[in-house]
Amino acid sequence: MYSVDDYFVECLVEHSAGDGWTACARISRKRDYRKAADVPKALFETSVECPTKRDAERAAVKWVRSQLPKRREEFEEALDAPSGVLEVSGRQ
Repeated sequence: MYSVDDYFVECLVEHSAGDGWTACARISRKRDYRKAADVPKALFETSVECPTKRDAERAAVKWVRSQLPKRREEFEEALDAPSGVLEVSGRQ
């Protein structure tokens, strides 16, 4: 788990169809871990393709860092979704 601003980022890495790796970023608010309830999380497809698992994880975290300033409102809306988990495409 990585710390990015007011959020925690978990990287969900999978082997892709070719010989590479891809990753999604699951984001949660740091402040939500202080409560004794379920922590809402939002899943973002980052569309990264990398040669190694480690590179895919790094690319997913880098993607969150680059997208956070311009998509913070979208991140918050996803975290406030009734289901607690909302899948949102990382493509712009």
